[in-house]
Amino acid sequence: MKKKHFLTFLSVLFSSVICCKKRTSTYQKIPQNETNPSLVKDSITKSNLTLLDQSIGDLNNDKIAEKVMVYDNGNQTDFGTEREIHILKKVNSKWILWKKSIGPVLPSQHGGMMGDPFEGISIERNCIVIYHSGGSQQKWNYTHKYRHQNNNWQLIGVTTHFGTPCNYFETFDYNLSTGKIDYKIALENCEKESFEIEEKKLFKKLKTLPSMDGFYPGGNEVIFPNSDISMFY
Repeated sequence: MKKKHFLTFLSVLFSSVICCKKRTSTYQKIPQNETNPSLVKDSITKSNLTLLDQSIGDLNNDKIAEKVMVYDNGNQTDFGTEREIHILKKVNSKWILWKKSIGPVLPSQHGGMMGDPFEGISIERNCIVIYHSGGSQQKWNYTHKYRHQNNNWQLIGVTTHFGTPCNYFETFDYNLSTGKIDYKIALENCEKESFEIEEKKLFKKLKTLPSMDGFYPGGNEVIFPNSDISMFY
């Protein structure tokens, strides 16, 4: 019975990665005169932007749809080209730039041997949801949720999966608003055909929720007192 649960856990884990992969097809190079159509008084340089993904939905619960677009801007970093998020509102039938942010979407080569880490973006329950995956021997998969509150775009939810086949897989599901964390680790020894699953309920309430601006997925550590568990979110 335990083996069945373990295989189900791994199946869900890999299904989540595959699902994210399907969110983006081939990248679309946008002609210069069509980049960010109908923006008013937009100071964004339009010449080198490549659209990676976009989503439309209600972000501030006003029953009016907003648009979120992710671009590669061509600027070189230590991990490939830089990405930026544009959040647009529709005013008088025109899309107006509401927010621009660099950081929440990882650069083009940050996925290591797995390639481009960006898997897609969506709007769910008034939140912007961003998906990443990557790694080499150790694989990882990130989902980050941002919501507009306190006159800012703040990180409110993180789900991370990481681990190595025939060794271990860890899952953190972190609700930053409440501080509650569901932790699960599956240990596997393929040679001995053995495995073990452990689950814990953790709590870590941050004094201030991270802002979307400058946030770097996977580069922020939370350490739990009286525990050997730490996580990057």
